[in-house]
Amino acid sequence: WGGFTPLHYAALHGNCSLVDLFLSNGADPNLTCNAGQSAFHFACQGNIDIIHKMIKHGADLRVLDHQGKSSLHHAVTGGSVAVHYLWETEMFRFTDTDIHRVTPLHMAASTGNTDMVQYLLRDQRCAVDVVDQKGATSLHVAAEQGCVEVCWTLLQKAGCGILHEKNLSGLTPLDLSKRGKTFVLYYWTLFFPSLSGATILVVASMLGAYGGLLCGLLFPWLARSIFTQYHRMAIYQLPNPIYLGSLIAALLHSLFCFYGKITPALVQVSTVHFCIVLSLFCKVLTQDPGTLDRADADPRFSCIADLAEKNQSARRFCPYCEPDYTKHCKLCDVCVQDYDHHCLFLNRCIGQANHRLFLFFILSMVIWHLLFVATATSYLYNKMSASNLSSWLTFLGGEFWVTAMVVMNALTLLWEVWLLTEQFHAIAIATTTYFRH
Repeated sequence: WGGFTPLHYAALHGNCSLVDLFLSNGADPNLTCNAGQSAFHFACQGNIDIIHKMIKHGADLRVLDHQGKSSLHHAVTGGSVAVHYLWETEMFRFTDTDIHRVTPLHMAASTGNTDMVQYLLRDQRCAVDVVDQKGATSLHVAAEQGCVEVCWTLLQKAGCGILHEKNLSGLTPLDLSKRGKTFVLYYWTLFFPSLSGATILVVASMLGAYGGLLCGLLFPWLARSIFTQYHRMAIYQLPNPIYLGSLIAALLHSLFCFYGKITPALVQVSTVHFCIVLSLFCKVLTQDPGTLDRADADPRFSCIADLAEKNQSARRFCPYCEPDYTKHCKLCDVCVQDYDHHCLFLNRCIGQANHRLFLFFILSMVIWHLLFVATATSYLYNKMSASNLSSWLTFLGGEFWVTAMVVMNALTLLWEVWLLTEQFHAIAIATTTYFRH
């Protein structure tokens, strides 16, 4: 059907054993289907071992399909490792176009493949302002498809001036973006915990004695809505900011409750400490985690062909790094030396350069939570002793804000103690939490 050979199907599904069987029995990797695509074109969409075997069995890397797409175009859907492998053969250029003047960058932008777009933009491999037959840049393509993260990546590279470039239909990327998605969801997700928590507290305050009951029902729902989310946003595949938003919400609500409601005696001491917490928070959000420079890359991992020849997994290859104790974080798209973990609550990697700062930040948070829990508990105890014990429901309803914040801060404190235990255990055996496991 469609001119497909058994080798086409085996390559398409990444079945390495079947490909090896067909090639060993004389199957031709250069036979094309009705669309002009060879089995090697299909292989380029995925498995590095299959690509390597077909090249050894005489696959012609110069074959183009009926649209003029090369193997490099097809490899865009297979990821940066497949593209890099073909580039190592020195038979392709990243600027190659098909008959419609579509570049690999156009294709990556149309599929929303952010990792591929970032790879193609490195070292000036592809230019953002190159246009296809319709006069569209890769930003036009990404904007029309609603690929938010790809648009942001392209804008960082090309600058905002490209937003006003028109295609042959007279449309700019801004015009096309109105047909797709916007950045609103990302920022709504970031501020969702703060706004939702504030809304619950405001509504609860209007209910008086029943405010505590409302908090008891809605705060567990809010927690479930937050902590059941994935590391990436479902629609755009951006790193999910909701955990960072939760940390910001916790700091803000604790601060307002601490000074607006409890008003501790040691106001000056607590103010100084909160300023320290805030400064460490800003510092850990902005400090480089220990990103690996290209000059520091390990030569053992610099060539995919060598890995394939030695029957080692191509997953060991990273186009940018992978020496010992280094890991490439797909969420941050950086290679981090002495990688410890990707902190969801900071939306940032923790590595060699910011690990110590991260520990100081967690320790300062522990002290802050201890201070809050102790002060708030004392406040509630004094209020409780002055009221009738039989009216505890009315009391909790009137003090639902403080009660809710005590519970949340206490639970966070327990989690931070566990986190520090894990961190100190890894430090004691001279490793990181990631490489310890």
